Amino acid sequence: MRKLVISLSLLGAAAALFAAAGSARQAATFKYCTDPTFPPMEYATSSGKIVGFDVDMAAKLAPTWGDTASPLKTAFPGLIPALNAKKCDAVISGIFITPDRKKQAGVVSYMKTHRVLIVKAGNPKGVHSPNQLKGLTVAVQAGTKYEEYLKALKAKIGFTLQSYPGDTDAVAQVLLGRADAVLTQDTSFAYQAKQHPGKIAIGFTFAASDQFGIYYRKGDAATVGMQISDGIAQLKSNGTLVKIATKYKIPVTTVK
Repeated sequence: MRKLVISLSLLGAAAALFAAAGSARQAATFKYCTDPTFPPMEYATSSGKIVGFDVDMAAKLAPTWGDTASPLKTAFPGLIPALNAKKCDAVISGIFITPDRKKQAGVVSYMKTHRVLIVKAGNPKGVHSPNQLKGLTVAVQAGTKYEEYLKALKAKIGFTLQSYPGDTDAVAQVLLGRADAVLTQDTSFAYQAKQHPGKIAIGFTFAASDQFGIYYRKGDAATVGMQISDGIAQLKSNGTLVKIATKYKIPVTTVK
């Protein structure tokens, strides 16, 4: 009888351990690095809360494998370094998929988009192509592929390039008359045009599309990478990404 009692006690303890483990697993946090300076993808409210398309997406993505999502504010140039230093599990920050970044981390695509040159309403300087930036003043977010492109173009045709910490800061220069154009994304224009109706316009849209991606450590390809890939596929198939895109006035075709 004593053996039976001991066995039942052991079974009870084992069941408690399994329950605790299950509870802990459900409470796990999926931490992602993000730079909240690129609305509507991610930006900070006046209270400091990080919001935006990527934040809503992450909040729906993590539960597909049983986690909850939590953003970690990180300066844009330090996103991939922070990921590989294991400060976060992934990077979700309106960040392009590029060959050089793919050498540093694995990635899952979730949105197609286009680069644009934003100008003042009415396009007073007649910017209808990148070459027409010659002799003008152009603003851009620092540490981005936009900045890399503009530095190379500047060397060819010549113009004044101003770099700023955030995309909103760069767009503000056009609004204030301190810059003639800003290179950013059509998603950014959709947000800024809503915030400043009748004040800005698209002077030029680049034909080639870009892809935003979620980066993860290459060593996590079979775990985190697979979870993200399966999760994004699920959010696309069940219409979640379309709903979030609609909320932020982003063309739904970009997430299908």
